[in-house]
Amino acid sequence: MIVLGWVVALTALGVWWVLRRLIRYPGGWTYAFDAEHREARRALEDARRAVRGLRRTARRERWQAQIAVKRAEWTYRRRVRRAESELERLHTPHRGAQIERLGEIVLYEHTVAVRGNEVALVGLQVRFELGRTKGTSYVYLTPPDGRERMERYGGAEYTEDAVRRFAVQVKNAAAAAGELREQRAGSVRAARAELQEALSATEQVEAAKERLEDIRTRQAADVQLPKARLALDDARRAWQSRTGQRPR
Repeated sequence: MIVLGWVVALTALGVWWVLRRLIRYPGGWTYAFDAEHREARRALEDARRAVRGLRRTARRERWQAQIAVKRAEWTYRRRVRRAESELERLHTPHRGAQIERLGEIVLYEHTVAVRGNEVALVGLQVRFELGRTKGTSYVYLTPPDGRERMERYGGAEYTEDAVRRFAVQVKNAAAAAGELREQRAGSVRAARAELQEALSATEQVEAAKERLEDIRTRQAADVQLPKARLALDDARRAWQSRTGQRPR
């Protein structure tokens, strides 16, 4: 069965080759295969090969220039996206990891949450007070908008020392957040400058597009391919005058 398969495949390939040759050199078996017409076939094939080669070279040159344009555009967009992402990250910082929790107050790296409501650390005022009832204490959080939050702690679970330490920790975090804000402001300015620079850095894209346009203009003015096409038409006419059939 394997041998039979190979025989069938080789037979089909041979039939295809014969039919293709008869199509490429129309006029009959003699013109397609006889040695008498070998030079005529060679002249026709040489003319075809010259046109194909020039077309292939021109397409490859245009394709390479188009790829260069796409690559330059991709590099440009990637740089802009990175700058935009960095600026957005600086404008919308995340809360960060949890540092400490005491009751309903949760201290994160960049914010503090009171009963699920986040309060910015920047500008936050923190105050600790003892309650009138023995064993009770209070922590007051006052953000810049003046809307004070209060949490009451009592019982053996929340000792005075633990509440005081936590209040100091939140206060120190608020102070550090103020310093971080100044650093972040500098980073924001740098990110904005990088974005503007990225947006204006179009030289590579423009150069690639200009080169592509130059190639198109040069190819449109090039006389080699039109000459090769004329030579192919002459070869086709010569074949037609010989066989009565015009090849493609």
